[in-house]
Amino acid sequence: MHPPYSFRNFLELETFIDQLESIGQMAGAKDLHHNFLYVNESYADFHGISRDDIVGRKSENMPNGISVLSKLLFEQDQIVLHKKKRIIMGSIHPHRSGDPRAYKFRKFPALINDKDQIILFAGEDLTCDTTFWSEILCGIEPMVKFEKLVAASFNQLQEQKEIKIPLNESELSVLCLLLRGVPVKRIAGLFDLTTRTIENRVESLKDKFGALNQQNLIDVARKMGYQSLLSRAIFKEHMTYNLLVE
Repeated sequence: MHPPYSFRNFLELETFIDQLESIGQMAGAKDLHHNFLYVNESYADFHGISRDDIVGRKSENMPNGISVLSKLLFEQDQIVLHKKKRIIMGSIHPHRSGDPRAYKFRKFPALINDKDQIILFAGEDLTCDTTFWSEILCGIEPMVKFEKLVAASFNQLQEQKEIKIPLNESELSVLCLLLRGVPVKRIAGLFDLTTRTIENRVESLKDKFGALNQQNLIDVARKMGYQSLLSRAIFKEHMTYNLLVE
């Protein structure tokens, strides 16, 4: 069990949450009934609404897709409240701009007024962290088969004519993972294929994009907007999962 953070009064809690903003953390607190007690400006900006509009709401009543995750978020809150455990979670859902982003959040048990249980949370946007994206893809793979996400979006992308260079589903899958920093050997593991098979798909992609090598392929695909395109298609589903419970 983790000893909870303890705040003598509400002002002390507010001060602590606001200070987390100075180190780039979105942060806030929920009460025993899963209502938002307080959030900092970064968390409010993340949702595109004011702090006053957030306080008193539950996750199920929040914009920005978080309502879709409300059941899972409630289960995580229960673990924090009743088991007094810290949770590190990853989630994928759209920013208010509409682009999908990846986040890492931490939830902690805490006390206010030295007796009332609350949930303290803090998170950061790690969309540009390719290592974290790789962890996310590996983390969701047992729960959401990656190839099914690709297949579900493939026809849609073709119909909308957003794929500038003709790709089949397997090439689309490999390109997406390469753009997120996942190494070839790990891609082979995700699809239960040999490394040589994935290398052949990379060679096919290099030919289609006119790339000299794998890094050049990634650079060219990014310049053509494929990273954003594939993100919107494959990560259109809202996801959250526990990276660590302790």
